Amino acid sequence: MTFRSPQLLWLLAAIPLLLTFFVVQERNRLTTARRFVNERLRGGAAPFRGARPWLLGVALLLAALALAGPFRGYTLVPIVARESNRVLVIDVSNSMAAEDVGTSRLTAAKGLAMRLAEAQQGRIALVVFEARPEVVAPLTSDGEAVSSLIDTLVPGEVGAPGSDLGTAILAAMKLVESDPSQKADLVVLSDGEDQGARVAEAVARAKARGVAISTIVVGSAAGSTIPAGDGPLRGSNGEVVTTYARSDVMQSVAVETRGTMLTNPFGARSLNPILARGAPATERETHARVPVDRYQWPLAGAFALLMLASLAHRGAE
Repeated sequence: MTFRSPQLLWLLAAIPLLLTFFVVQERNRLTTARRFVNERLRGGAAPFRGARPWLLGVALLLAALALAGPFRGYTLVPIVARESNRVLVIDVSNSMAAEDVGTSRLTAAKGLAMRLAEAQQGRIALVVFEARPEVVAPLTSDGEAVSSLIDTLVPGEVGAPGSDLGTAILAAMKLVESDPSQKADLVVLSDGEDQGARVAEAVARAKARGVAISTIVVGSAAGSTIPAGDGPLRGSNGEVVTTYARSDVMQSVAVETRGTMLTNPFGARSLNPILARGAPATERETHARVPVDRYQWPLAGAFALLMLASLAHRGAE
């Protein structure tokens, strides 16, 4: 027999003190009863009253044992988990600071990414990128932690001006390949501007491994300036920089990898096409060893003895 909380067995040390107290109280009661009550009436009223202190003492002993959580043996309980991996890839380049969707592009992208993180049933990871990528969170089951990290993102997070979509996808693929036993997909959130040259390589790698890449374009094709200090961002020649949301590369990536492309999906159910076609979950069955509790035995004994002690008390008045 083993106990879940063996430290509670120290309560047993108080049982002799309580038993002594009960016995002394009962003797005092008998002494008082002999002085004021007829002996014949007293004996007939509660013939088993003398056993009550011992019944209470043993009942408390059994209750202390039950509280300590005795168990004996184990049983194997099958646990079936449905798991899949998803990597969120978010553009944090300076162009994502443009405010052409009612707020900044990055703020809108962050809101969409947090909805995706909260809906993910399996593990999730986070990659951000500018001219180079940075893994903010590896694959984890803690979606709330990933959402908290998403909320802290700001334009220029990586500190490498530019936008290289292909390199970001390749970095996300490394996370996917770290857990080859699970199905996975990628979701890229960006305004579509790309100054890199590795998109074709990244798409080929995703296709070879059967990883779908869904894309979300955030921004307006009409273009917008980029806030910078006291005014709009200007180039080296002094002209105001205008950034345009582009869907051509984002659509190509989604189509070639059998993903889904969405543009400014800000409605309540607008993300459903991506949520519905997430990577198929893989079933994984494990077995947990669960101890077989035996606290019911001493607890039942304690209740039975307390009932007997109550019956022994009848007529003591």
